[in-house]
Formats: sequence, C-alpha cells, structure tokens
Amino acid sequence: MPAGERFLCPADKIILNAAHAANILIPYSCRGGQCGSCLGRVLTGRIHYPNGLPQAISDSQDRAGYALFCSALAVSDLTIELVRPNL
Repeated sequence: MPAGERFLCPADKIILNAAHAANILIPYSCRGGQCGSCLGRVLTGRIHYPNGLPQAISDSQDRAGYALFCSALAVSDLTIELVRPNL
C-alpha cells in the first residue's frame, strides 16, 4: 500500500473488507486465514481475531506484529504495512 493512504475501518468490519470498500487493494486469496496472502504488519495500534489466531500465521509472527488482514478486526486506530512476498 502506498505510504499515507488512509481508510476507515469500523470496529465490526474485517480490515481487508474495509480497505477494499475504500478502493485500497490488500492482496488476498482465501479470505479465511489459511493462505497468508494478506499478511502484513501492524506498526501501531491493536487488532483482534474474533475466531482465534488464523492457521496461516504462527504465534511468533503474531507476537512480532504480523497480521492476516482477512481475519482481523481493528481494536484501535492502526498503522499497517503490507508484506511483499519474496520473488
């Protein structure tokens, strides 16, 4: 995501869905936390996974601030960055 882009994300809306509603593309594939395509980092703020930690993210990634935006809700204002896959 280009630096400085902003979008509103209601507390009850999945971050990926809120971004797409604002015409901001976060890559995705499964929309269920199983593939890791939407992996990113939460630089500031907090998230919550209503269905528990998704399958495609490890406990250590979660502790390091990584998130799957297809499964996460914003608990506060966030600053996020997308993780580009190694090609």
